[in-house]
Amino acid sequence: MRSYNDVRKDYLFDASIFNDEPERIRAVKDILNNRIDDVDRIIITLYADCGSYRKLATRMLMSHATVRKMVLRIREKIKKELENYDF
Repeated sequence: MRSYNDVRKDYLFDASIFNDEPERIRAVKDILNNRIDDVDRIIITLYADCGSYRKLATRMLMSHATVRKMVLRIREKIKKELENYDF
């Protein structure tokens, strides 16, 4: 598996990509980069890279149930933040 820094490079904010992306994707990237704390950003980014709760749990040395709760909580935060955007 890739390290957090390698994954982070793939998800770094780049304003030049806004020209070709739908507004909703731009909003999610803005939320990930500016509206949630660093720990949540790291967890959700690693989850996106790992693709499953179990793989992420193994990587984080936690139970998959705990990781699942964490990811679901972060997703709810992102959804709430998305409500502030007009699409």
